[in-house]
Amino acid sequence: MSRPPPPTPMLSVPEKKTAAAELFRDRHFFSAAAFSDIRDARAAVAAPNPQAQPPASRRALLLRYHRLLFSARDDPCAFDETLSFTWHDAFRPHLKHAAASLRFEKAALVFNVGAAASRIAAAVSRATEEGVRAACGEFQRAAGAFRAVGEMMEEEEATTVDMSSQASAMLERLMLAQAQECCFERALAAGRSPAVCSKVARQVALYYEEAYAALVAPPLQNHFDRSWVSQIQLKAAIFNAEACYRYAIDLHGKTEIGEEIARLLVAVNAIVDAKRTARGAPAALYDYASRLEQDMNKNLETAKEENYRVYLFRIPAATSLTQLSAASLVRSASLSEILETKTETGTPSP
Repeated sequence: MSRPPPPTPMLSVPEKKTAAAELFRDRHFFSAAAFSDIRDARAAVAAPNPQAQPPASRRALLLRYHRLLFSARDDPCAFDETLSFTWHDAFRPHLKHAAASLRFEKAALVFNVGAAASRIAAAVSRATEEGVRAACGEFQRAAGAFRAVGEMMEEEEATTVDMSSQASAMLERLMLAQAQECCFERALAAGRSPAVCSKVARQVALYYEEAYAALVAPPLQNHFDRSWVSQIQLKAAIFNAEACYRYAIDLHGKTEIGEEIARLLVAVNAIVDAKRTARGAPAALYDYASRLEQDMNKNLETAKEENYRVYLFRIPAATSLTQLSAASLVRSASLSEILETKTETGTPSP
């Protein structure tokens, strides 16, 4: 490609909705001031349409309530089993789970903090270096939040699918994929070598592949919207192709034309197959795939012509090609990073 491709659409996670709760009727567990604050904070969190609120403001509400929960002297649920929290599945709102568990309440809050971070990241303009950095940081916070949810829910006997260990792991990989994709955009914009860009792109693909594998297996199969599955499937193919494309450019510079042709053939076929099978992804993503396919075909024709006229290298079979190297540049944020005060105002940490 003569210039970096335009940023692709990113996925954000919807918030879980909750029903109002009669909180902590026995004030033994809180001071009078704390009881009033936590009651008001819980009411704010239970707003009927959380997606309508700006995600940074929404995150501030969630973090404040989460912090207030730690002011309890004991876990009220351990003394009052009638105190129950009800939360709806983020992806299938007609499904819900109620539990007399403060751990469940906190886990649902952390889930929504992750959802808010993903909304912030997806809405950021990635046309500038600053925007790409901001989006990358928020996606890593979201990844850490979903990982934390999985860990917090290990001791819970039942829950909705969105907070299962499988969903938590899938959402973590998806957020890491999108954070790594931001790193790929930065690498291209900075003019990094094709070999480096190939490694970054390959890791993007690996994260998307892991998310896709979880989405098409029980219990997540058929739980998420088809557009999610298609977008993740297509992105896995795109970034595998990007890795091959960038690696092939490096091979051309080394006059390793035979392997270059083989890599490009694999990548083009993968893109064609993904475009045919991944139905329902955003149009911008199909446009990206088509432009990438055109660029690869152009390089492929050039390589074939040079090989026919000059080099006469043998074209290795696709099955003989080694796996491309990958380099991960992202990580899931720790729970302390996710819950730190700076994120309450929507300001990313340095």
